[in-house]
Amino acid sequence: MFGFKLGKDFLIGTGNSAFQSEGAWDRDGKSENIMEHYAREFAGKYAAGYVPGTVDITRRMKPYSEDLPDRGCFFYDHYEAYIEDMKKTGQNTYRFSLSWCRIIPAGVGEVNPKGIEFYNKVINKCLECNITPFVDLYHWDLPQCLMEKGGFLNPEFPQWFEAYAKVCFEAFGDRVKLWSTFNESDIAVTSGYGTNRFPPFREGNREGQLAGHHVLIAHFRAVRLYKSMNLGGKIGAVNCFTSITPARMCQEDIDAAARQTERRFGWWTEPMLEGRYPQRLIRECAYVRDNMPVNYQEDLDRWFIPMDFLGVNYYICNRTQYDPDRPMLSTYVENFYSSPGQQFAPYPPGLLDVLLYIKDRYHNIPVYITENGCALENINDPEKECDDPERITYLREHLRMCARALRAGCNLKGYYYWNDADSYEELDGYRLRFGLTWVDSSTGERRWKKSRHYFSEICKTKMVD
Repeated sequence: MFGFKLGKDFLIGTGNSAFQSEGAWDRDGKSENIMEHYAREFAGKYAAGYVPGTVDITRRMKPYSEDLPDRGCFFYDHYEAYIEDMKKTGQNTYRFSLSWCRIIPAGVGEVNPKGIEFYNKVINKCLECNITPFVDLYHWDLPQCLMEKGGFLNPEFPQWFEAYAKVCFEAFGDRVKLWSTFNESDIAVTSGYGTNRFPPFREGNREGQLAGHHVLIAHFRAVRLYKSMNLGGKIGAVNCFTSITPARMCQEDIDAAARQTERRFGWWTEPMLEGRYPQRLIRECAYVRDNMPVNYQEDLDRWFIPMDFLGVNYYICNRTQYDPDRPMLSTYVENFYSSPGQQFAPYPPGLLDVLLYIKDRYHNIPVYITENGCALENINDPEKECDDPERITYLREHLRMCARALRAGCNLKGYYYWNDADSYEELDGYRLRFGLTWVDSSTGERRWKKSRHYFSEICKTKMVD
């Protein structure tokens, strides 16, 4: 009853992505990805199609950062030192993504041996330090050369992705036993192709749903390929889950919250686990129903194969209420949680809600919390930024919820704090600091924050105070 225990087999560590951390963006044969391309195109400007002054629930009411992801946090050059720090921390796992552009610079075809060599070194260093690698095939950084061929909208995308996955499985599958296909498709696809909030800044529900459908088929093809290769590991996908609650205790608002949850989380998770889109959305929401891809269910029936586990990224909660004039028959309302100085208002109990929901709705599938992190404003003062009690509190309260979820019978296998070290943050550049390690984005100087020392105690004891 007393204490918050995680268990001796619990995987606990940190994460980061290739384009955000590696740097060396144009070295050793790597080509440009869409995140680098659009960071240059819109540096210091509003993204294409955005009208300043309009309501923007995704908090993009500002120009694109002038920062470029060219340096990341210098992981490419200093991966050994970073992984040694992970070992000192006591973490037993590290989640990172592979750069498609570094492995196959043209998107399809010839493999870059220097890319394979780099990731071999990273994986081998992790294993040398008794750190289990959790590898994402795709974390938002589509090769720009494939974007110029239509990106996710090109019906050949699933074939491109499967070919890329095959190279990765063959090169690293003997040592990597935890794989994810796509990270946060709700952001990369819905916001990138449907609502014009994210690279490649396209807008249109029909396009967005077609792009997402191609991503799902690509996911299935990669999962099917991996299982056919008998490499002895597990493969899943990472979906974001915002805890959405009704604004009022009435059936209309309860239904509104259910629709929003199905649209943001179930739209990806239900096909990946059950081979169908959420029927409620198709039945109740015309803007969903009227824009479905042609023969979508036949495609799902042909390619569907269930994955082994579910990765969940959790940051925030939202409140919603019924609105008959909105496409989802609902609208977000003001949240009653706030946290001055933080980018996202944290709500730790929402993590427990999320895990209990998955336990009940998806038959207690194995789950990893693949992202959960505290974003504080960059003030370029290492002394103050390394003294980060807010992040310590954030870690404590969310990991307590993990311990409670385990006690409640949730099949929770691991937790990855986002992120390992301060790095480039998608459209915000270096304005936000998520890391447990402070990094000077110009020089690469690194310092442990107090939160990393605290996290180290949890990693080594598998208990939370």
